[in-house]
Amino acid sequence: MIKFGDPQVGVEEIEYVKTIFDSKVFVHGTVTVEFEKSFKSIFGYNHALTVANCTAGLHLAHFSKTKHLDRSVAERFEVVCPAMTHVATAHAIELAGLKAVFVDCNNTDGNMDIDLLELAITDKTVGIAAMHFNGVPCDIERIMEIAAKNDLYVVEDCAIALGARVNGRPVGSFGDAGVFSFHPVKQMTTGEGGMMVLNEREFHDTLKLERAFGVDRTFGERKQAGMYDVPLLGFNYRMAEIPAAIGVKQLEKFDAFEDVRKNNYQYLKDELSVINGLSIMGGDINDDRAYYCLIIKIDGDRENRDRVAAELKSKDIQTSVYYPHPVPRLAYYAKKYGYSAVKFKNAEDISDRSIALSIGAHLSESQLAYVVSVLKEVI
Repeated sequence: MIKFGDPQVGVEEIEYVKTIFDSKVFVHGTVTVEFEKSFKSIFGYNHALTVANCTAGLHLAHFSKTKHLDRSVAERFEVVCPAMTHVATAHAIELAGLKAVFVDCNNTDGNMDIDLLELAITDKTVGIAAMHFNGVPCDIERIMEIAAKNDLYVVEDCAIALGARVNGRPVGSFGDAGVFSFHPVKQMTTGEGGMMVLNEREFHDTLKLERAFGVDRTFGERKQAGMYDVPLLGFNYRMAEIPAAIGVKQLEKFDAFEDVRKNNYQYLKDELSVINGLSIMGGDINDDRAYYCLIIKIDGDRENRDRVAAELKSKDIQTSVYYPHPVPRLAYYAKKYGYSAVKFKNAEDISDRSIALSIGAHLSESQLAYVVSVLKEVI
């Protein structure tokens, strides 16, 4: 079986996790802080904050940036959101008591159409959810210009864009907050978990409280056991020590993982580009992108895409779809806001015709060659 995801966790992670069991300190320990410090140092961020998962971090960012708004007013506060993204991008907005306003993507790399973003801004708009689709940075510099002009906050969804840069600057460092995912199929994993990155110390310190109930003292900071205060409203979104320990050791391997992914991407791209009946999303390889997976679009309709995916599965090749629907077409959002296919033509095209192929660090060239041979046969 050629797996889509196969976390590369070795003896180093196992041995470091054992030290957590020996210490008996499972939360609020030193390893979580070590992970944050290593992450910001390696990737070049001012501040980093571990969270339970990427969705928690996204929700926390939207909540914190808008908690001052008067929710009693009749009009809902809006955040512009890409239609082509994981549902978590939109859920984080809605869970913060805001309204996600969806815009279509471009059909080249799947990122949000910036012209449509501008048209979606109204006097109700308070923020923008910027997402870097499949590790290819969106036009975040233009998004920040639009945000500044309209006095909007920006949260960057960097779930599958770890290591991507724009003019030498890491994604996640442009907006008010950026959030990464360490789900098992991502470029590195902590089993489950996420990391928020921030530019401003004050915002970092506020989020640090809000991710852990609003409690103002960790266990080690309490002069008297069990005594603390709660100056603000917060959640239980902290990361535990065991996933942080895995993360510390995964960071040490990240460059090696990404080199393999890049080479795998290039191999598949070269081999698949000569096959009639499919196209490769994302354009030419770019040193500033992250390498998560390779997305192909199958000529024809959804039925033909599903046929190809089914035949790959029958040949023991796991695939995925990024993403199976434009978010506003999902049942929850379609029922709540209605759905007009004409507004999301590009997102529909990607959802209905694409197949995501793994380029994971677990794959060998012979396995990739097998994927290519099967695709040639099937298509």
